[in-house]
Amino acid sequence: MRDRRAAGQAALPAGSYAMGLTPFDRDGGLDEGALREHVQWMLRENVGFWPASPATGEGAQMSDTEVLRVVEIAAEEAAGRSPVVAGNREFPTAAQNIRFAAEAVQRGADAVQLYPPTLGHSFVPDIAMFEAFYDEVLSAVDAPVVLSSNFMTGFEVPTPLLARLVTEYPQVIGVFKHHPDQHNVADSVARLAPHTTVLTMTQRLMFSYAVGATAELDNLQNVAPRLCRALHDQLHRGDLSAAGDTYRTITRLWSGISRFSAEFSVPRVVVYKAVLRLLGLPGGHTRKPYLEPGDEAVKALAHMIDAVGLREIEGLK
Repeated sequence: MRDRRAAGQAALPAGSYAMGLTPFDRDGGLDEGALREHVQWMLRENVGFWPASPATGEGAQMSDTEVLRVVEIAAEEAAGRSPVVAGNREFPTAAQNIRFAAEAVQRGADAVQLYPPTLGHSFVPDIAMFEAFYDEVLSAVDAPVVLSSNFMTGFEVPTPLLARLVTEYPQVIGVFKHHPDQHNVADSVARLAPHTTVLTMTQRLMFSYAVGATAELDNLQNVAPRLCRALHDQLHRGDLSAAGDTYRTITRLWSGISRFSAEFSVPRVVVYKAVLRLLGLPGGHTRKPYLEPGDEAVKALAHMIDAVGLREIEGLK
């Protein structure tokens, strides 16, 4: 297996990256001013912004035109300071992904995130379908690509296939891997990390970095970019004592958000936007069918973020 790093081929820079949320106004329209402010906050804290993800970015609720506008705005604000990787709406066909990649690059994206073919209703592609899909897309897309294997789609992309794609297609600059089983993640990271940048979720960093991951892609950065970047930097410096303290704080915040989400039946992106409003930051509102949390829920959320000390951690007044 050819080592792309040793050969000097491109790889996504190590770093902390946000699955960036998309601010909407109260009527559900794209709030471009709030989006620009949010991107700038991420960049000031040295966190990259990946616009219009299907979940946190509410890409599934947006039209292609809106998704591409969000990509364009993020690219304008980043201005080369951090790679802008465009996420699509998890298009199931090769043709849709090829078209989107070309349009996203035209709007300023540095790379595109390629999801597997998600055909819905619990359908899981077989290996022949996986291979045909990826080979068709990657044979047609010259732009840098980050592959994504996220169990939240209902299945994962086989690691041996990812390893082949990473070594055969030089435009693949990274792989995002997410799975609740840490052994599953560790196995994929150990196999892929010698050849490309591997990104995992923030909650997986303490062990995934130990086996070779060098970056993280998560949604928690939208409300705690300084905290998340601190963990990344401490791990890269080998400062395990500081990293342990930071990880405990991240765990408190993540657990608090998860408990709140479960208790009040509120999706995570709704929680994040409510947190940003409580912090006086431009997170905007969600788009239907999401609904805003009620007064009781907001009071509980305010208590949680105060207990964690989020304002102080992020240097907010």
